Amino acid sequence: MDSQLIVSQKSAKNFYGSKIKVLSPAKLNLYLNILGKYPSGFHEIESIAERISLSDEITVIASKNNNIRIFCNKKNLANENNLCVRAAKLIKEKYGLKAGFDIHLFKRIPVGAGLGGGSSNAASTILAIDELCKLNLSRDSLYRIGSLIGSDVNFFLAQSRFALICGRGEKVKPIQGKTLKHTVIWPGVFLSTKRVYSLYRGKLTKFLNNANILSHALKKGDACLVKNSIFNALENSALCLCVELSAAKNKLFESGIFAKVTGSGSAMYTLCEGSLQRKVRSILPKKYFVFHAQTF
Repeated sequence: MDSQLIVSQKSAKNFYGSKIKVLSPAKLNLYLNILGKYPSGFHEIESIAERISLSDEITVIASKNNNIRIFCNKKNLANENNLCVRAAKLIKEKYGLKAGFDIHLFKRIPVGAGLGGGSSNAASTILAIDELCKLNLSRDSLYRIGSLIGSDVNFFLAQSRFALICGRGEKVKPIQGKTLKHTVIWPGVFLSTKRVYSLYRGKLTKFLNNANILSHALKKGDACLVKNSIFNALENSALCLCVELSAAKNKLFESGIFAKVTGSGSAMYTLCEGSLQRKVRSILPKKYFVFHAQTF
């Protein structure tokens, strides 16, 4: 596992009671294009994602009890539908693990914001159990599990700062890039990914804004070219569905601040130094959440 993700680890003599605490970082979509649609109904995408320092924390404890239990500071997320639970069940069943697991999830990443929190939680749970149980799973083995859970999971399993993502989101190619700094804005509104995609009416093309240009800009650390290459085919759909998001983007634009919706929303981000965060905070209503983050 990427040592950056491990917060702490403790082994018990008989394994039961062994625990590991890991970070579960958010992501930003610096580029998101829709290339087509599969017969299954899923969209074919081309995206460049960035792992950022805004993160949840997950503690996994090995238990004699054969069950998988989840505890969370957001009570409505502590249930069987949580992707952490699904991830733990998949890896437990696939590799015949006899132990149960208690999963303690501390949420900071907003839900339904396009920041990949749920997918990241699933990936970090898989990586934590892999490390805790010394499974030493290959990247391909991890990807096979991740692809059964959700489209963004494999990006987080790749443990890369930046990556090119294709297909339904399951194909991941890590790329190099210089550190970027952001202010992330969330209006406090949940936005359904399914609804955002359903409103998409753009032309399906592989030639609308080239991901290769952005990839090159990231490697060179060319901030101006990065800014000019950022693209999100779903932004207009998200803005139509979320009045608060549209209002925030307009306010920032009027103040000369570049901002882009990430994924299917409802969060957006700027490219800026930390000093701009105060200006962003002063422009927006107090109910909006504003986070400072950087490439992680």
